[in-house]
Amino acid sequence: MRRAAILISLLVAGCRELDVTPPSPTVVAPASFDETSSIGAPSASLDLAHWWIVWRDPLLDRLIAEALAGNPDLRIAKARVEEARALVTVAESALYPTLGADAGLWEADVKWRNPVVDFIPGKARRVDAHIGGLAASWEPDIFGGRSYDAEAARANAAGVEEQSNGARMIVVSEVAQNYQDAKGLQRRLLVLDHSVETLGKLLRYVEARYQAGQALAYDVTLVRERLETQRSKRPDLLSALETRQRRLAVLTGRPPEPPVSLPAPGPFLVPSPPRGQLPSETLERRPDVRARVDVVRARIASLTSAKTDLLPRFQIEFLGQDGRLHFQGIPGLQGTGGLVGLTAHLPIFTAGRIEANIAANDARLEAAVADYDKSVLQALEDVENAYGRRRGLDRRSERLYAALIGARRNHQASRGLYEGGRKTFGDVLNAELDVFERENDLLETQMAQSAVTIQLYRALGGGW
Repeated sequence: MRRAAILISLLVAGCRELDVTPPSPTVVAPASFDETSSIGAPSASLDLAHWWIVWRDPLLDRLIAEALAGNPDLRIAKARVEEARALVTVAESALYPTLGADAGLWEADVKWRNPVVDFIPGKARRVDAHIGGLAASWEPDIFGGRSYDAEAARANAAGVEEQSNGARMIVVSEVAQNYQDAKGLQRRLLVLDHSVETLGKLLRYVEARYQAGQALAYDVTLVRERLETQRSKRPDLLSALETRQRRLAVLTGRPPEPPVSLPAPGPFLVPSPPRGQLPSETLERRPDVRARVDVVRARIASLTSAKTDLLPRFQIEFLGQDGRLHFQGIPGLQGTGGLVGLTAHLPIFTAGRIEANIAANDARLEAAVADYDKSVLQALEDVENAYGRRRGLDRRSERLYAALIGARRNHQASRGLYEGGRKTFGDVLNAELDVFERENDLLETQMAQSAVTIQLYRALGGGW
């Protein structure tokens, strides 16, 4: 043992100091988003974790709850989190001794060549033996290599959990998006059906005037053509609605048939966008950014662990066994023994393997920090783009609403002017259709407002 102690002292004296200085991120988040100057005062008591409640729709709440419980992607993400946590236990097990039990039993026939044995009565030919015991080994983590491996595993597990949070956020936003699209398509179908009904009445009206000689055949043909054009739009809208309903079923973990049933369409609500959010809070909340932080932590730990391969490694071994050996005709041998050993290893020549592994881990750390910077930039861009799109759609919605009011007034005026001979029937028809087009345009814009609001909540890191 004294020799071992001397050897360990020499090896420790020759150790190199671990020096891991991770590169610093280069992206600095701004103090605020540009939206603060154009959207208004901060939102009061905003619940970003359950942002979908701003629509005040119990069915949407229920569908999201079902998706969180039964969506296959979330079940996969949960299983991956459990796998990553189990791998942490695997890595941490290297910090502790390994203990095992061994046992053996043998029996054989022996043909003796020793002439002395020939004088043994019965000429023994049978041999049997058994042995059993305990073996233990332990590598003391003197320089922390195994501890850094465990830290890397914990950081990886935390990153996988953040990815699971991100998957949850995506599923929630997909449910909300498809649900709002479905409600908007229902409203558009109502507008379309109303236009078809109105044009049907108008066709009967102009046909009666044509029979009375007060209208032209051209007027009848024109109304019929516009009526068929409106009717041709219905199958496409209906197909789009059914697609959203089937998608909602799949997102909640059910077969696409039958699709999710929706109540009768009501007013299409477009909630106000969230206001007063800070970039620093957003980055701390976003699962993708948080996952990149965990990756950087894991890479730092892996690089440090790789550098410990340059240092000595020690192994403590223990072997304790008890056994018996018996030759037929000869008294058996039995006994108990133990063995304790201490070994040390210092790499001298590895053909550059350890240095190359360190360089590879260093490059992975550089890439992880750059990926973190990229995720920060992407997060800031997502928020600014969503706010910018929402501002643009809000202005478009205001102007379309004003255009719709004007189209309705123009439609009312055109009827009277036509009766007075100051407008053609084509003018009346165009004014009628213009109302429907403005209503449809406004609904499409409101659907886009709703979609970008969902994107905004997702960009801000809400929903997990």
